[in-house]
Amino acid sequence: MPERPVYEVGLVLAGAISAGCYSAGVMDFLIEALDGYYAARDAPGWDGPTHDVRVPVLAGASAGGMTAGMAALHMFRRLDHVQPAAPPPPEPQNRLYASWVRDIAIERLLETGDLDGTTGLRSVLCSAVLDDILGRAFAIDGPPVRRPWIGRGGREALRVMLTLTNLRGVPYSFGLVGAGANRAFGMTNHADVASFELGSGRAPTGDPWLDVTRTDDPAWDFFKVAALATGAFPVGLAPRHVSRPGAELLTWGTVGRLDADGRFVVIPPDDRYDVKGTARYWAVDGGTIDNEPLEQARRYLTNGYPDEPAGDRARRSVVLIAPFPNYQALPADPVTGTLATALPGLFSALINQARFKPEELARAHDGSDFSRFIVSPVRQRADGEPVMFPIASGALGGFSGFLHESFRRHDYLLGRRNAQAFLRWNFVLPATNDLFKGPTIAEHWKVRDASAATGSVAPGGESGFRVRTLRLDGGPPEGVALYPIIPLTPELQTPIEIRKADRARPEDVRQDLLRGDLKRRIEKVVATLVDIDFRKETDDMGVIFGYLARQGAKTFGVGVASRKVDAIVARTITALKADFPAHDTDAP
Repeated sequence: MPERPVYEVGLVLAGAISAGCYSAGVMDFLIEALDGYYAARDAPGWDGPTHDVRVPVLAGASAGGMTAGMAALHMFRRLDHVQPAAPPPPEPQNRLYASWVRDIAIERLLETGDLDGTTGLRSVLCSAVLDDILGRAFAIDGPPVRRPWIGRGGREALRVMLTLTNLRGVPYSFGLVGAGANRAFGMTNHADVASFELGSGRAPTGDPWLDVTRTDDPAWDFFKVAALATGAFPVGLAPRHVSRPGAELLTWGTVGRLDADGRFVVIPPDDRYDVKGTARYWAVDGGTIDNEPLEQARRYLTNGYPDEPAGDRARRSVVLIAPFPNYQALPADPVTGTLATALPGLFSALINQARFKPEELARAHDGSDFSRFIVSPVRQRADGEPVMFPIASGALGGFSGFLHESFRRHDYLLGRRNAQAFLRWNFVLPATNDLFKGPTIAEHWKVRDASAATGSVAPGGESGFRVRTLRLDGGPPEGVALYPIIPLTPELQTPIEIRKADRARPEDVRQDLLRGDLKRRIEKVVATLVDIDFRKETDDMGVIFGYLARQGAKTFGVGVASRKVDAIVARTITALKADFPAHDTDAP
């Protein structure tokens, strides 16, 4: 049998905070779709495309990085999929759902066990729940599963790349013309990447991988630390201590240049950084600097060379899963010129500027660039009213998903639904691509234009829509038809409907109970700051005045913070009630 053409897909999971549940739902369906395609393609009666699809790399940042780590483990193990209006699978059979929908909750994040009164404050929220979730994420039922769509070439391994923010930084210096002898222009890079290769059993050749059949091996220790560090939202969650070989920076560094062939070449740090030793530093959320590591995945796919955006020649692409793709309108300026408004604005501005990569998102939305695609939340209400938040996790700066399990279940199912629509209508290539040169492909596999459709389209229901076409240089004036890159079997084309039983229920949030949990956490946080972190400042005032100052600071701090947080949560619930009314469900 002749060798099949191969199309490589790099999956990139953007920062998500509580909307990791949406990204997890997308990954749930993508795995199901790839499994379904390979099973159907090799069965009698298949009349669709027959090329191979391979997934060699999975990259993620922040909550997207944590989801990438969980998804990577499930890609070598059993995964039972989540269906609307049906009980979820047992936890060991779908850790994506268990971790993002069942296990994480505001009640756990507001626990106070991490604040023992003897050590300083590590984070505003309790991070212990994340350690618990990570520990359970490795407990997946069943033996290893061989999925032929994982890896590249003869190596059935998955590269997993997680972005981190290195708080210590890595020094670089460059000599400047005219600066004089031994003078250099210096800078510090805080963007960091932890890179791993996962496989089943012993690696057949070359460098070893992390063996998914032996996840208790100490070799996995850094993987676990990196999975927690990439999601360590600054201030909100505890930073993580990293210890790794310094030489890894020479292979997976983020600083580089293009050589004469256009290939990206890593530039090593200066001699203040010991590449032969062990790098030790504290790390926080990778999304602080690189929230959408498209470039990391792209370089791996192309071996550092430029990609090919033309649809008739493309043989690989990155797919960005972005719960918050920055569609928001320009907000009112929160800064009024005072320090109290300028400082929070500065913090947000620095993070947003570090993440600012408009050319990457523009290419993902460009219908003529087939090297990048995007999956992002799309939701319609049945009554036709516009929505402010496509996902229930999109309010409260992305933290609202933690408020109620129904929010996270809805968003997980919406992720599956949006992934289904993406593969069916938008993840496509023109028929002139060599991928489709082989057995004749039946007419019904041509992708239709469903942009004018309202609601779901049942399998075969698209026959009345016009065939989508793409105009190519030198091609026919009417354009060229498009075929799906990952064809969906008829069973997987049956629309995923989110009905009343699975809607987000903001009216069920018990703000009275939440108010008590919030106040207890705030009291502990403020007490830790005043009695431990800033104790010396008050001790210098003397015993009596120091005591009075600490008591006053705690009373004032707890009161102000409690009232402010309570008001913000109340506004959030009100806004979500408008977007998810009890009488309505998402449009099919």
